Amino acid sequence: MNSEKIKYLVAKYNLPKFRINQFNDAFFKQRLTSFDEIKTLPKALRTTLETDEQVLSVSPYKLFSSKSKKAFKALLKLHDDALIETVLLNPKPDLWSCCISSQVGCGLGCTFCATGSMGLMRNLTEEEITDQVLYWQMSDVLKSLGIKLNNIVYMGMGEPFCNKKAVFASLNELMNPSTFNIGARHISVSTAGIVPVIKDFADTFPQTNLALSLHASDDALRQELMPINKPYPLEKLKNALDYYLDKTNRKIFFEYTLLGNRNDSIPTAEQLVSFVKSIKKNHLVHINLILYNKTDKDYMESQKTTATQFKNHLINNGISTTIRKNLGRDINGACGQLALKNPIKNASVDNLQLSI
Repeated sequence: MNSEKIKYLVAKYNLPKFRINQFNDAFFKQRLTSFDEIKTLPKALRTTLETDEQVLSVSPYKLFSSKSKKAFKALLKLHDDALIETVLLNPKPDLWSCCISSQVGCGLGCTFCATGSMGLMRNLTEEEITDQVLYWQMSDVLKSLGIKLNNIVYMGMGEPFCNKKAVFASLNELMNPSTFNIGARHISVSTAGIVPVIKDFADTFPQTNLALSLHASDDALRQELMPINKPYPLEKLKNALDYYLDKTNRKIFFEYTLLGNRNDSIPTAEQLVSFVKSIKKNHLVHINLILYNKTDKDYMESQKTTATQFKNHLINNGISTTIRKNLGRDINGACGQLALKNPIKNASVDNLQLSI
């Protein structure tokens, strides 16, 4: 459900314009999950809508909870029976983030990412993207825990900037005061480095957070890990980042997955320092180091001592750096693990009710 769908319903059923506000209030403020619950509508209309229309363009298929209760993963079915995943995370006390997908699968083929092994099936529509957020807002999970959704991150399945039209439209919808009303600074979009769209994003959404999946600061290694580096090598990427920072003057977040014995040595840390220092407004760069989350790929997680040494080298060179907390590993819901798989064997996982 989004503003376009509501306009469509009003036009299709020849409803008065004031019904738009009633739909908005029902779905985006009261979080009602069915047309029949909207008591401001005539009963005959409620019955017709309940029979002929759907509130959400996605339907719950499976829902998993991590043992810690700090991560929940939902598999959602689309109208064509395709499946996507979305994750609810609690990285800090009283802070809940929703990680959403922009594509079914992904066509970039990053070698350490489980989603990349699926290939690209199709782009999601604007409504399918925003309905992942609405699904969580309507879900029993948030209601039972008595929590509020704080942040939205486009870090699920797919490359957001390869689905620019729908992603940009979904951003406008999430920030629409009449519907989701989520502030721009509470939304983050992650890209593997689609250079032309980084510039478009800076022009169009200067207050929305940008995250860059970097993972290596040497063209040869980065191209080995991320084939997207071939059309958009580091020099082109740096120029796009300079443009973004000049345009927005906003902090940018680099995501760097530490792969054991591949990109976690001090020499590779020094390459990262050099790359960051080459960026004009490098004081606005923050590095999020991510310990590799196990997938079917032939990579190892960096040792914690190695990760700490890597982090300290960056900090000692004046670069803001943190090691991101990995949540949802036991339900294959952590960074790089989304590939429509069940929780890992022997994990302690609760199967929750799928109803919303």
